[in-house]
Amino acid sequence: MLAMTTDFHGESRKSGEIKNTLTRIAQAGFSHVHWCHEWTGAYLYSVYEMLQMREWCDELGLKVKGVHATSGERGSDLKDYTSSNEYNRLAGVELVKNRVDLAYILNAEDVVLHYDPPWDRIEKGEEDLRDIIKYALKSFDELEAYCRTRHIRLCLENGGGPPVLVCRIYDTLFERYDANYLGLCFDTGHALIYCKENCLEYAERYNDRLFMIHIHDNQGEKDEHLIPFEGRFDWEGFAPVLARSPYRFPILLEPAYRVEGDDRVWLQKAFEAGNRFLAMVEKHCKR
Repeated sequence: MLAMTTDFHGESRKSGEIKNTLTRIAQAGFSHVHWCHEWTGAYLYSVYEMLQMREWCDELGLKVKGVHATSGERGSDLKDYTSSNEYNRLAGVELVKNRVDLAYILNAEDVVLHYDPPWDRIEKGEEDLRDIIKYALKSFDELEAYCRTRHIRLCLENGGGPPVLVCRIYDTLFERYDANYLGLCFDTGHALIYCKENCLEYAERYNDRLFMIHIHDNQGEKDEHLIPFEGRFDWEGFAPVLARSPYRFPILLEPAYRVEGDDRVWLQKAFEAGNRFLAMVEKHCKR
């Protein structure tokens, strides 16, 4: 089983084009999608849009492996669940709840969420770590009951930041919240860029929290979102790590098709690469 992100070829705002993208994903052989449209920004889905998405997926025989939530507009604290401005923070909580509702209606179990605190301030020691993350903690506290009643887990996606500081924050969060509520989304591309030769660090350290993955590749310098095995990520090393985690199939791919024109050949290539990695993981699952 394999999943593909819905925004692999960009994010259309036209319903017909979105459905056409889902159709091509299904025709390529994928069994699941990861809903990534509007993963950044402040767009609030209507329940009727959510029902339309579910209808499309049902019609095409696609299941949904998670929803990518948004932490608001880039470069702004509007609708940002980590904002020190209480109204903006509450609006950000409302935005995350919207994506939790979407996951619930789409019968998904996990919602991926970015958390990128001001790493420079933490690194300089200008403020205590808990003071830096207190607004995020307040929001996670408020979201907990909402998520639990819908049986939705939030999964923090590893992004930038010095690994030693990232681990300090993850340690704090995972000590505070259990695995039924808060987990890790391990992004292979981000791990290679920011952790370099120790690219499996987060997947190994937080293996019991690994409930979501974003599988793509790069050369270790920029977030290229290549098809797996086209870059330098350690797929052989990651396969047994994923196999012993609580992650449940399908394998979730997040490469990007960044040229104009027909993407069907590219989708087939991605599908084949996904199956190649799936076989590697299954080999370790049988042991």
